[in-house]
Amino acid sequence: MTSHMHFSVKCHRGIASMLAGAALAIGLFSTNLVASGQEQGIAAPKDVIFARKILMATIANSMYPVDQMLQTGKIDLSVARHHADAIAGMMTAFPHLFPPSTNTWTANAPRDAATDTFADPAIWLSYEFFYKECKAAADYAYDASQAQTEEEFRKHAVQLRLTCDTCHATYQKNN
Repeated sequence: MTSHMHFSVKCHRGIASMLAGAALAIGLFSTNLVASGQEQGIAAPKDVIFARKILMATIANSMYPVDQMLQTGKIDLSVARHHADAIAGMMTAFPHLFPPSTNTWTANAPRDAATDTFADPAIWLSYEFFYKECKAAADYAYDASQAQTEEEFRKHAVQLRLTCDTCHATYQKNN
């Protein structure tokens, strides 16, 4: 099997896994909508929060191998580009899962880890900046996915990590 074909097979398997995960999330999301009596297209805030947590966990699952490659210096460029491409797509969708109705943070309140937000209300006060940060992360991930050399990948992946860390430090509550 040629290396291109090998990458293509791995890529298709990865895409199939992501699509299966997305289908599961959509199925759970749809079930929750029906179960909560919501009309089609109008999601309850807890359902949107749940969906964005699933998306963030999926982004993290693609970021872990990238981080490991950066830390060890052992970059498998085809695998790294695949993960970066997935992150780019997900980061493009991510800020759209922050409608104002999901601004439900209350300090020191008991929280359900699955359906209660840990997003700082500052996101909605500076949404344009938050959106630009998500776009920057998507752009860094996309640039990493197009890298032709390990050095080029490393440069963009490090910027991606810094952007994610900055956003988490700015907008994630840890109560």
